[in-house]
Amino acid sequence: MLKKSLPGTIAITLMLALASAGMLHAEPRANERIALALSGQNCSLHHQSIAQRLSQVPGVIRIDMNLIDDHVLIDRIQDERTAADFQAIVNDIIPSDGQCRAEVMESCISAGPTPPSHAH
Repeated sequence: MLKKSLPGTIAITLMLALASAGMLHAEPRANERIALALSGQNCSLHHQSIAQRLSQVPGVIRIDMNLIDDHVLIDRIQDERTAADFQAIVNDIIPSDGQCRAEVMESCISAGPTPPSHAH
């Protein structure tokens, strides 16, 4: 017969409570989403290089370039960088031939739960 252990039961209950509250989340949660609109021709040619560069920026948790056509959604932990800084990073990656440009979108697209992957 199994013995019931009060400390063990309390520990399991506490772990379940913390997990359900999101406090045992392995990765930090993004607290800001920056949305950049990509406009012009051939922007899709630059998706991989944009995602690779943005994934190297400290505090960036997730990059999604597939959720909304012609947009880069950047989930991050807010720091001193501004949306304009991310716009500049992306525009520095894109050749300056003017065929594709990134612009900051002031929108209501908010950061949701962070999946485990870093870039899509």
